[in-house]
Amino acid sequence: MQTDGGSASARADHHVIPSAYFDELAAGRGGPETVRFLWRTEYSRRLLLLRALLDTIATTSGALGPLPPVDTVWDTLAAAQQRAPEEFGRLLLHPQIGIWLGHSLRRLRHTAWGDGPLWTDLGHLHALCAVAALRAGLPLRTTVPLRDGAVMFPALGLARLPDRPRWGTAEVAVAAGRLWVDPHGAGVGPPEPPAAPDGDAPGWQGLRSLRADVAGRPVAVWLDDIDPYRDLSEPLPPRRLGKDELGRWRERFGRALDLLAAGDPATAGALAEGLRTIAEVRGAPAWAVLSASSGDAFGGLLSSLPPDPVSFAVTLVHEFQHTKLGALLHLLTLERDSGAERHYAPWRNDPRPLSGLLQGAYAFLGITDFWCRYLDHVPPAGRPLAEFEFALRRRQTQEAVDTLCADPALTAHGRRFLRGMAARLPAWWSDARIRPETAALAESTATDHRTGWRIRHLAPAPDDVRALARAFTAGAAVHGPVAGSTVVPDPVAPWSQARAGLIRQRLAVPDAGDWPAPSAADRALVAGDPAASGAYARLLAGDPEDADAWTGLLLALGSRPLLHRPELPRAVHRELRLTGTTADPRDVARWLAAGLNA
Repeated sequence: MQTDGGSASARADHHVIPSAYFDELAAGRGGPETVRFLWRTEYSRRLLLLRALLDTIATTSGALGPLPPVDTVWDTLAAAQQRAPEEFGRLLLHPQIGIWLGHSLRRLRHTAWGDGPLWTDLGHLHALCAVAALRAGLPLRTTVPLRDGAVMFPALGLARLPDRPRWGTAEVAVAAGRLWVDPHGAGVGPPEPPAAPDGDAPGWQGLRSLRADVAGRPVAVWLDDIDPYRDLSEPLPPRRLGKDELGRWRERFGRALDLLAAGDPATAGALAEGLRTIAEVRGAPAWAVLSASSGDAFGGLLSSLPPDPVSFAVTLVHEFQHTKLGALLHLLTLERDSGAERHYAPWRNDPRPLSGLLQGAYAFLGITDFWCRYLDHVPPAGRPLAEFEFALRRRQTQEAVDTLCADPALTAHGRRFLRGMAARLPAWWSDARIRPETAALAESTATDHRTGWRIRHLAPAPDDVRALARAFTAGAAVHGPVAGSTVVPDPVAPWSQARAGLIRQRLAVPDAGDWPAPSAADRALVAGDPAASGAYARLLAGDPEDADAWTGLLLALGSRPLLHRPELPRAVHRELRLTGTTADPRDVARWLAAGLNA
């Protein structure tokens, strides 16, 4: 196989990123031509990963178990690449192939585990060979591994063989443009793909598709609910979508692409060029979206069914931003950091490493841009929420970009990239379409989240906490400066987000989704009721460690010094309890506010 990106030359080529592409990507953009460049670079990477997998299998005794040896794989794939290079490249770039390659290499390196013997994962090579031979018009007979009595043919479909062992094998034949599974097995007839690419047949489930039109160009994306390598961790069993749910996916996807094409034709065109699969995931509440993407799977994303076309459009933009940045990071190093979870990311509940903050800020650069453009097309009923989302996202993105720009771990390329990101921000802040009251709601929501994050994940110096508790007990004032706090991640801290949900519900058309249930204290705070502080104090009487209640109390008191150091009141109140002192949390907070403000 050629490993130089598919060119006829035998020499190894190096990808050079054109300056215009880099600058487009740094600004959060990148049109179809830039995306095609990223596809070429990812193809080179896939070839290298495939070569690494084959070489490692060849030196690992028994890696393929009862399946044909690895040299037959090499011969088949090399012939398919030579006979039909475009088809071969498109197959190798199928996102689920990238996930499988990464998972298999990690299994060989003992950094990942599977749900079956090693050869059941590595043997997926032979299913890949079968599809490559089919697309290249090559004859082939091979053996493939079964997983729960089924075998997935990447970018094609799932063959089911009932009454077979969970971890068995099946024979496959490819000839005359057709593929048969178990051609000599017992039964009514062999599983064979139907004529329609996304159709089903007895013993066969095809990949479903989502279709839309972007500027007159038809767009087709696989909606994957059957490939075991559609998730980002361990292989998954197939979970077939019902007819009604499939219809909702198709309707919302088409309308989401229409929204993007109307407001941002360039991004819609880039998505049409770059998106190939959406893997369906479950478990999201009705009002939210669970989505993810991976650097292993350029062109693919995972998502629960978004509740509406606008949420779907935001999800597509969000994950495609991650996809573009992931491909760029395969070519350039933007930061050299320890990986410590030390940064606040305004859209996350947990501390993030520098790399995670960069990924998030880049995603929200695209999300903010979407909301800005959507304001030109939003129906009147949806305008209050759209204004709020735009104001909140620009606030969050600004804070993250400022943090990134100040971090010394950025490389020279990273600093140039951040300058491109930062250059997008001033125009958003000068946007006069946001009403002051909506901007104020966005600011309070951002403050709410940052306050809650600090309460959960920052620990004041123990000596300062003890000194403050003694001073409070003695009726003295706060003495001297208080040292900065340390990031101590709390991975299990509960977080309801009920106040943010309450604000969104009030701005939007009433929705039947199961939003987080706000407490009476939360409702009072959002309504501006002065009784909110007392309501939160009563909640803290029942649970003095309740981070949500502490956050609400400090927001209700409205002291800027406390909101800059919100982790202090809970820590001092805890120390007082340990020493047997009973104190109203409002008194502790007000005492600290007076001292910190002095």
